[in-house]
Amino acid sequence: MTVGSAMKVENVKNERGLEEGQSWTINKLLIASGIIRLVLVLYARIHDYIFKVRFTDIDYDVYSDAAAYAYSGGSPYDRATYRYTPLLAYLLIPNAFCAEFGKLLFCATDLLVGALAYELLLKRKGVSERAALWCIGVFWLFNPLTAVISARGNADVTVCASVLLVLYLLESGNWLLGAVVHGCLAIHLKLYPVIYLPSIFLFLAEAPIVGDWKEFGRRVLLNFRGASFAAISIAGFAVMTALCYYFFGDRFLEESLLYHVSRTDTRHNFSPYFYPLYLVESDRYLSKIIGGSAFIPQALMIVVFALRYSNDLPFCWLLTTVCFVALNKVCTSQYFVWYLCLLPLALPNVSANLSSQKAVFMAASWFGAQGLWLLAAYLLEFQGMNTFVLVWLCSLILLVVNFWLVVVFVRSYTYLPRVTTAKKME
Repeated sequence: MTVGSAMKVENVKNERGLEEGQSWTINKLLIASGIIRLVLVLYARIHDYIFKVRFTDIDYDVYSDAAAYAYSGGSPYDRATYRYTPLLAYLLIPNAFCAEFGKLLFCATDLLVGALAYELLLKRKGVSERAALWCIGVFWLFNPLTAVISARGNADVTVCASVLLVLYLLESGNWLLGAVVHGCLAIHLKLYPVIYLPSIFLFLAEAPIVGDWKEFGRRVLLNFRGASFAAISIAGFAVMTALCYYFFGDRFLEESLLYHVSRTDTRHNFSPYFYPLYLVESDRYLSKIIGGSAFIPQALMIVVFALRYSNDLPFCWLLTTVCFVALNKVCTSQYFVWYLCLLPLALPNVSANLSSQKAVFMAASWFGAQGLWLLAAYLLEFQGMNTFVLVWLCSLILLVVNFWLVVVFVRSYTYLPRVTTAKKME
């Protein structure tokens, strides 16, 4: 049985359940998953008190300290290693009175991501309400990885919500507001959503992806909406940057922007680049060459997927983000939510051609590759064993698994048109 067949069976069950008044709804899913996240937040206090390895993310301590500086009239950047937008610190000022406020806020944002994804799925022809609920529930709301990351106090879910909001506005035809949100919020929170600009440009051009290249070129050259979106987005990002620079000066530029552009991490992480960078750490010239060359395959993937799948933004963004994260110079587990929030939106595109057994094997391979890496990292960090090369080999295994998953998705892809399309410029 394929995943698509399973979704159809679930839809039949749902229709019967509706008659009996026993079906799940999006509100019930949100409430149930919200309770789970609340329990995790409460559990964190107990875990952190008992165990040496804390449940709470170390970044959450950084957010909280920066918020305390902001509350006392100082700068968030007075806190060493605070490398985020100052807006986050001011948003978390209530942490001074309730230590769990930020975690609860991130968990609520988690639920917002689920609600946005649900609305986006309903815009796809052939996707039933039951299928939408199943995708959102299994792959986001009740996904232990996403729930734990937010409950630990990681803020990456905020950029996920902003990305899905941009997607929702684009598919609803409100591309002007989408451009504002993309530049002033999404890119301001994290630089990586800039990778979606090429696909957005082509999406708004409504150019044929294959076939008539002359018509494709004409529409691209006359793409006023796409050019306007890019200009508004970049201008919005520039305005937010200028405002933050006015209030916080060079520290803002160095910590929130320049650090992330030039960042390399020679400590062990999921990136395949960490070990080569570690080996040439003492040679600044080679480090710059390796670090700079990392952008080449990322840029290639962005362009290729934009040219091929820009008429289907959720699927395009999923593939683009998976490859971008997998090929990044630094990769940690919270980066995975950048594409996991897009996975439920792309699943209907591949479900008809993907068997349930293969889907389970794919998930097991992805989690298994991470498990191997975590085991090697545990032996290195906590047992003092020399597994540095083994950690890097496990990073390469995860890279191969990620690219294999992308290939499977591409081969299983079926285009699903939108119920509503973007409005044309009058």
